Amino acid sequence: RDMITRTDILAQLERGMKVGFLNGQKTYTPLRSAFVDETTSDGAFETYADMGATPWPAQVSGQNPGTATDGRTGAPSVGGLHEGGPITILGGNERSLTVYNRGWDIPVGIYHDAINDSRVGNLESWARSMAVRFEQHKDNLAFDALNAGAASTYGTAYDGQVFFSANHADPGGQYTTVQSNVNTLALSLANFETVYIAASSYFDDRGKPSGITPDLLIHSVNLKRTAAQITDNPEDYATGNRAVNPYRGDISRLMAPGGWLDSTAWFLVSSQPGMKPLGMQIRQQPQLFFWDDHTQGGGIRYYKWYARYEIFYRDWRNATQGQS
Repeated sequence: RDMITRTDILAQLERGMKVGFLNGQKTYTPLRSAFVDETTSDGAFETYADMGATPWPAQVSGQNPGTATDGRTGAPSVGGLHEGGPITILGGNERSLTVYNRGWDIPVGIYHDAINDSRVGNLESWARSMAVRFEQHKDNLAFDALNAGAASTYGTAYDGQVFFSANHADPGGQYTTVQSNVNTLALSLANFETVYIAASSYFDDRGKPSGITPDLLIHSVNLKRTAAQITDNPEDYATGNRAVNPYRGDISRLMAPGGWLDSTAWFLVSSQPGMKPLGMQIRQQPQLFFWDDHTQGGGIRYYKWYARYEIFYRDWRNATQGQS
């Protein structure tokens, strides 16, 4: 059936029927805000262009510290005078990505007779309450983008590689040695530590430490017990000598709703504003349109929620896959 009819709402035609008791009060708090930064869009697409890392200061004069002795006093000396030589002019590189907006809708058709016969008037309010489903859908896109990050389902990172790749290198960067943010390690405290160290050790496109330290563990429902041991237990659960767990208090965790991640999937990401691994581009928040068609039977009222948005990948250094 494409339309809601009387047979879909038989119980609602009963007098004294109570509405909302079976479903309960539905409220929804978005989950994606922990690892997604949102931005607005005012066109069909947006092009994002950032410069790469700024250069570090380079020594241009003076002497390097060593074992020299001050000639006047005989005291040990740190460095010395030197007029210096020619400077080295450095360039810059650009990171760019173009993101097009997709349109999403929820269309529902309800026969007028069904609306009129629903004594408590719940049917129309039900059709008008679907906006919350878009928030749920945005969350699903965000988790799915992580889950599918080793493929190009949601596009690629700015360097043209899939988001989780062993071949990341900044185009035009001063440092072009490939780096990897993908692993295939089952979640345990030891494997967590391995991935944590790797995720904290990336170099920027100048070959200097990126300064990014992950602070959020995202995991599937199946890994809740192990994840809690890593983030919440003050002791190292993998030993019998009550060793300290150094990650408790430094790492928080976020569990994806059931079925939204592969059962073995876990990721380490940055949750700092401006440094989150995913972006959500919002062109149009959900809007409700409705119209009546009187050419069929007693008439049909159509409700259509419509919105435009897209999920996309940001700096790959802000997320590391522990296991897919």
